[in-house]
Amino acid sequence: MTVWAGGRRVRGASMMDRLRVGVIGASPNGSWGSVAHLPALTALRQFEVTAVSTAHLETAGETAKRFSVPHVFADPRALAEHPQVDVVAVAVRVPAHQELVSIALGAGKHVYCEWPLARSTDEAETLHAAAQAAGVVHMVGLQARRSPAIEYARDLVVAGEIGAVKAAQLTHSVPWSFGGRASSGYLLDRDSGAHFLSIPGGHSIDVLCWLLGEFSSLTATLERVGNGIDATDSVRPSHDQVTIGGMLRGGAAVGVRLQGSSRHGTGVRLEIGGTAGDLILSSVPGGRGIQMSDLTLARSTDTGRLIDLEIPAAYCDLPPAIRSNPAANVAKAYLAMHAAITAGAAPSSDFGDAVVRHRTLDAVVTSSDEGRRLVLGP
Repeated sequence: MTVWAGGRRVRGASMMDRLRVGVIGASPNGSWGSVAHLPALTALRQFEVTAVSTAHLETAGETAKRFSVPHVFADPRALAEHPQVDVVAVAVRVPAHQELVSIALGAGKHVYCEWPLARSTDEAETLHAAAQAAGVVHMVGLQARRSPAIEYARDLVVAGEIGAVKAAQLTHSVPWSFGGRASSGYLLDRDSGAHFLSIPGGHSIDVLCWLLGEFSSLTATLERVGNGIDATDSVRPSHDQVTIGGMLRGGAAVGVRLQGSSRHGTGVRLEIGGTAGDLILSSVPGGRGIQMSDLTLARSTDTGRLIDLEIPAAYCDLPPAIRSNPAANVAKAYLAMHAAITAGAAPSSDFGDAVVRHRTLDAVVTSSDEGRRLVLGP
């Protein structure tokens, strides 16, 4: 079946058909592909995982056996070109994203790529242009947008439940220490594209902007503390402490504090202040970020108390086995992709959204490096 999305023709299946997915990057030893993507996809009736690929055929085979996947590859190009793959999921380290997404686009397949989309904004813009030219549905894993609490909070803000938003404060404190873990050293390398600002920072800033709008101006400071235990051979070690003050296009004043903690961290807390009340999104301590946390939502009352809000069931419409993270938000992102492919719904978040967020992070770095307030364009 051929459907239209965003004014272009894309390949897809009927709503009754299952989309066939090939996952690149599904090591059985705790990889994001095996702990989030595969549990999500195998629990959703709208999808069928038909292929997996890792750097070694043996590990791919272990994953395939665990999740009952029929086709196994060590060559990602063979996976992308396989006729029983409709969607390619790229869930590997960021430095390989450009090559692997390009392979999938060259094969004419829809693509879901993990965030960050690329090592740099230039690479992200190149991939966005290529995806548009390919005429396929493309999505990036900014899956925190799909958190039930965040979706519900956004709907409450849009409905005017707290009046006009005047201010917001985001605190995001997560563990970010990898001493003695050679395999995680690239997360401390600024040039890898996968570091504290881009991963927990990118996910949390994306939530702030998706809820309330983009920055019109900002002032940022980035520092590296390191907690005394990080070890890296990186020429340019990444920052692990970020503070941002700014204004959003809608007129709200915002503050952001991103703290790379040596242990559990205090979690996530986003306070949104409106003329008619406040909303607070929060997580328990621990975890790796807002995109992986099961969030709660509270609001203020006329008596000055906070009350917890029950998230309506419609925001949590998933099979019981994947109603909590790390699989839940990823599953809802895949459902949005299914709707884009089969019914022509607008994909969100797509590569264009990723480019916008890459540019926001560039502005944060520039402000800190140059020690000045940046005014951002529309």
